[in-house]
Amino acid sequence: MTLLTSTIDLAQEFELQKTVYRSPGITAIYNELKSSTRNTILDLGSSSAASFQFFSQLSSQIHFEGIDSILHESGADYMTGDNLRATLENYLSTFASDKKFDVILAWDIFNYLDPATLNWLIKRLNQHCRANTLVHCIKYVGRHMPVAPRHYQLLDKYHINVQADAKDSARRFATMDTSTLLKNMPDYLVDHTYMRHEGMPQDITELVLRFQADKKDNKRQLASAELARTSDELPQHTLAHRSYAIEQICAHLRSLPKATVLNLGAKATHSNDFFLAHAEQVFAEDLVYSLVAPTSPDDTASALRQHALNYSPEIKFDVILAWDLFNHCSSVQLAAIHKKLLPHLHDNTKIFAFFYAGAHKPQWPQKCFVIDEQNVALVPAPKRTVAKEDISAVGWLKIFREFKMSSTFIFRPGMLQGICEYIFQPSEGALSKKSS
Repeated sequence: MTLLTSTIDLAQEFELQKTVYRSPGITAIYNELKSSTRNTILDLGSSSAASFQFFSQLSSQIHFEGIDSILHESGADYMTGDNLRATLENYLSTFASDKKFDVILAWDIFNYLDPATLNWLIKRLNQHCRANTLVHCIKYVGRHMPVAPRHYQLLDKYHINVQADAKDSARRFATMDTSTLLKNMPDYLVDHTYMRHEGMPQDITELVLRFQADKKDNKRQLASAELARTSDELPQHTLAHRSYAIEQICAHLRSLPKATVLNLGAKATHSNDFFLAHAEQVFAEDLVYSLVAPTSPDDTASALRQHALNYSPEIKFDVILAWDLFNHCSSVQLAAIHKKLLPHLHDNTKIFAFFYAGAHKPQWPQKCFVIDEQNVALVPAPKRTVAKEDISAVGWLKIFREFKMSSTFIFRPGMLQGICEYIFQPSEGALSKKSS
């Protein structure tokens, strides 16, 4: 399919919303291509004059396939299975056996393919990949996504213009997590993963994958390692913990149509990705770095940096994930957190936290990686002796006085020794009475 024959004026056919956002995945590809003048690009989306011009400046050839147009035409009722594969077989260009591409831009198309069709398409494309061919794709990580693939235009090495149907739809297939994607792309390695970078939408993750890369290059993430370890960021040494509280939190999120989650733990992209599959929005803030030693025992204003926990007044959190953060806060710092969070709580907000039992606890908050709905991996930290002034769950409730213990888990099978898990929720009407 040539540039002229595949051009589709999507703006005339659909009610489109246009946005420009930062694309670190495209920047990574540009940085690799800029040193060469003999690159060939395959764009699986509809043709774009802007993209054509961008790659022409790099002395690169680009070929557009327009797979998104098939799915646009059928909207929410797009074909799957054998019918879709037969349609694609007739639609896709037939390349000479020696035709090879250096980059394949899949954009968000993979989200709209059932696993068997994705696997079929990858095998077909692999025939025209050379060693180290890069594949760029975008995966949606929330419960909903556009009713059909978006139309993408490259503006420069940093930004893309996105045209999307104004309507969203529920997922046709299960969330395409990285492991599922790589099961259907066994010859690929993960080069880069980008999520929640500055200028990126909250509902996407960008991946740059590499075909038949040198598996001796240990600076890259092997697909097999990704599948075995679940997360490409999971450290080598972690402690396995069975979390009954996370299991209950996930069940709660499934009961909410459009949940909003606040994660206060250490940055862990995979964990945020996991919760985006259960919620409409996930806000992440590594709050430990915002804690400040107060200038006096009653000065809550100086106990938390000014930029911390600043959210729009209309945002209300259904779930707050505190992990073991509260173990490392003073009572004044907790009072400051309580003051900042109070406008964003409602009568059904649930706060998950765990406290340490025994004479010792980690010197700093442990980084937690959610593996699945029942299991968490914790990065071990050196221990210190518990001090008299350390906050307990009961001490926390004295500050978050609107709350009560909803569920408590301790000494259950698979739980790490010394961890007590709690889910707190407001007492009946406590917050609604306060707001009135």
